[in-house]
Amino acid sequence: MQFTQTTDLPVYSEVTWRNFVFFSANVQHLLDVRALATQQKLYLAVCSFAARQAEADMDTFHFLDETFWLSPPDNPAFILTFHFGHYRAVPIFLVRQGYKLCIPVSKDVMAQQLAYYTAQLGDSWKEQVLFLEAEDPHLFFKLRRHMDIGFHVLCYLDGGTGASIETDNHKLTEIPFLNGNIRVQRGILDMAWLLQKKINTLLAEMPDEQNGLTIRTLDYCDTKWYGDRKVFTNYYIKSIYLDFENVLLQHPEGWEAWLYLHKSMSPDSDERRWTTDQRIILFKNQGQQLLLDKYTYLSYVL
Repeated sequence: MQFTQTTDLPVYSEVTWRNFVFFSANVQHLLDVRALATQQKLYLAVCSFAARQAEADMDTFHFLDETFWLSPPDNPAFILTFHFGHYRAVPIFLVRQGYKLCIPVSKDVMAQQLAYYTAQLGDSWKEQVLFLEAEDPHLFFKLRRHMDIGFHVLCYLDGGTGASIETDNHKLTEIPFLNGNIRVQRGILDMAWLLQKKINTLLAEMPDEQNGLTIRTLDYCDTKWYGDRKVFTNYYIKSIYLDFENVLLQHPEGWEAWLYLHKSMSPDSDERRWTTDQRIILFKNQGQQLLLDKYTYLSYVL
C-alpha cells in the first residue's frame, strides 16, 4: 500500500496538519481536487479569509443592497444564508435596516455570539436580536410565537446544528453537491412550510474594496405555492444548494465550512474516482502517528 507522502508535515503544527488532512478529504470529495499542493494552497486561502472576515469591523463596510424580493421588516419571513464571504455582515445589515431577528444557534456557541453582537452593535441590539438554542425540542413553537410579534427567523443553512421538527434532531437528508454528496438539515424548511412563511436566501458576496459589500438575494420562495411539505423540502433544499454551487465555484476560498464539513455534513463521492494512494494520508494526534482514509474519514493507528 502506498501512502500520501508529505514533506510539509514538519512545517505545520500537529493541530494545523490534523485540521488540514480532514479539509483535504472534504475538498477531494466535493471539488475533486487531488493534488496535495493545490489542496494546501486552498486551505491556507480559506483560513486566511476566515480570519480576516472574523475580525472585520462592520462600520467600515458600505452595504450595497441587492436584496430583491426581501420581505419588509413588518412582514416576518425566514431568511437563510451560508457561512460564505463576510457572512457576519448579513445579520448586521438586516438589523441596521430595522429588522428584528430570531436566530437559532447551537448552545455551545451562544456565549460567543452574544459577545460578537455586543461588540458590533452595543447594547441596543438586544431589542432586535434574539438567540434561541437550535437543539431545543420546543424551538418550532418558540419561533412561531416570536414571528407572531414581528421577528424574522435568520438561519445559516450550513451550520453544524440544524433546527428540526423531527423526533430525531440529527436526521439528515443527502443531496448532490458539486462533485459528490453532502448530508444537510432541512428542518428549517419544514418549519417555514408549516408556518406558511416566505423564504429569502441572502448571500454576502466576496468584498469589493472599491464598491463596498453586496448583500444580495440568492433565492426567494413563497411556501404557499407548494402543497406537500416533504415534496417541497426535498426539492427546495437541493435548489438552494444548486444556486450556492455557482457562487462557490467562483470563490471556493470564501466558504468557511470547508474546515468542518466532515463534522456536520459527511461529504461523499464516487469511490471509483479514488485510488489507494489518494485515499491515505499521515497525521498525528497527541503525538501518536495515524493514517486517515480520506474517503471514509476513518483513522488507523500505526
